[in-house]
Amino acid sequence: MGWCVLLMIVFPVPFMLGMIPVKYMNGSQRTPAMIYACGWFVSFFVFELTAVPFILLEQSFTALVTVYTVLMAVLLLCSVWASRAVWKDMKRNMRAAREQRLSVKLCWTAALVLIGIQLYMAVFYEYYDGDDAYYIATSVLTDTFDTMYLRDAYTGYIYSLDARHALSPTPIYQAWLSRLSGVHPAVIAHSVLSAVWLVLMYCIYGQIGSRLLPASGDDGMKKSDFRPVFMILIAVWYVFGNVSLYTSETFAMTRTWQGKGIMAGIVLPALFLCLLYLSEERVSLGIWMLYECVLVSAVFATSISFMLVPTITGAAAVLTGIRKKSLREGAKIFVCCVPCLLLAVCYLVVK
Repeated sequence: MGWCVLLMIVFPVPFMLGMIPVKYMNGSQRTPAMIYACGWFVSFFVFELTAVPFILLEQSFTALVTVYTVLMAVLLLCSVWASRAVWKDMKRNMRAAREQRLSVKLCWTAALVLIGIQLYMAVFYEYYDGDDAYYIATSVLTDTFDTMYLRDAYTGYIYSLDARHALSPTPIYQAWLSRLSGVHPAVIAHSVLSAVWLVLMYCIYGQIGSRLLPASGDDGMKKSDFRPVFMILIAVWYVFGNVSLYTSETFAMTRTWQGKGIMAGIVLPALFLCLLYLSEERVSLGIWMLYECVLVSAVFATSISFMLVPTITGAAAVLTGIRKKSLREGAKIFVCCVPCLLLAVCYLVVK
């Protein structure tokens, strides 16, 4: 029963949540991969804004579980309403994918095989990273003692609030998964999230490929026909990216469930995807919604985002303003970073 609950939370629930921002995107963006990716960022966004007040006020983990679970239930009801406008376009996009030429389908098969091998390796040849002594232990302590960042992860002793990690509740989120499903946090991290969040990462790269290689061209070879080639190159890049312990490829393949792994393998590619869409002349409301969720999700992942995200968005704001010859368009990109800056102020005050 516990595994059924866990699999429901990591597959159908994010997919349904993704209907909310995707409803406000254009028809070509309403793909299963985009919906699934949006759903995860919506859940990260809501958890960050919900958990931080509970953590800073030193409230019980049970109270957070209750509030966040209720919010998820409400959002799922909203997603059912939003999905009415999405299913038709999603089915049309899937039908177009099935009508691709044989060579393109073979390339997609090769890409999926490479990704499948990585998923198998991530689960059955797991690399036990030293940082698990903090991340997994924090999740276990949270669920066991009903406190959040108030016990030493290495000894279990009570101590003052861990200000360094208080605003980045990735282990708390995994404890929430454990509390609802009854599955141990170590099992969730190493056997579930190691594969599920790798799938999320490739969904994001798939959308980057869709943006870089749009479905336009003559009746012959189209740019969109090279999307599976792009995915093959990305998959091969990640296979041979372990040239150091600190590359984003290593983080993605060996510590996907940790905050730094989420930041390197998931948040930064998603931020790049959003900025690609924001550079267009017309930007849908759904992309702005996804962009805001990604920015807050960066803080959810790791505290280094307080410095990294404003730097990236500031540079993107300047370049976009120059490209569109509009100070307002550049300012809009940077203003979305205000929640991150407010969380940074909270971090400085708490620290």
